[in-house]
Amino acid sequence: MAMSTQKINAAKGALRYLKDGMVVGLGSGTTAREFIFLLSERIKQGLDIEAVTTSLDSRFIAKSLGIKIVELDQVERIDLAVDGADLATKTALLKGGGGALTREKIVGYGAKTFLVIIDESKLRPKLSGRLVVEVVPFAYAFALKQLKDYSKDASVRMSSEKLGPTITDNGNFLIDVPMEIKDPEKIEHEINSIPGVVENGIFTKFSKIIVGLDNGFKEL
Repeated sequence: MAMSTQKINAAKGALRYLKDGMVVGLGSGTTAREFIFLLSERIKQGLDIEAVTTSLDSRFIAKSLGIKIVELDQVERIDLAVDGADLATKTALLKGGGGALTREKIVGYGAKTFLVIIDESKLRPKLSGRLVVEVVPFAYAFALKQLKDYSKDASVRMSSEKLGPTITDNGNFLIDVPMEIKDPEKIEHEINSIPGVVENGIFTKFSKIIVGLDNGFKEL
């Protein structure tokens, strides 16, 4: 019970940044979903915004709730992006458990303000866990070989719903690399320089982290 309360409270913390006329980037995942629900309530009360979504999942949810969806090439700016994280320290995030990391990074890094909303369980003293890397299918074997230098347990993510690898919204594969990340900025750039890598799930640029608590939220 407490965790879902914390997710909702984190989302409520982000609502305070909304203003009429904004273009809002909508993240993916369970906490971002709470924000989308709350945003739709605000729109019913008269808030006027347009939204860019980071995944087909958040697009379907937002559309079903009557939120006006626009494509990235239809807007000149993103005023505010709100997204969750798989794990967070005060300076870096791990994202991509749901496979939407590339679009999440494009929207988050491209926004004037990028708010990260998490429950307390996601906040860690160090960044250690599953680093997700999106790769072009043609290059997956080459990229996997290079990623095994970071973790011998690196592996292509297989789909639980269909036979074969998980396919992202961009038509690519995901490689999961379990590791401790001591220098997030350095590793983020290093991994992105491997040919065939589209993007990775280390996020080092964001405005604020809003941590949902059992009674309210705190900002980092």
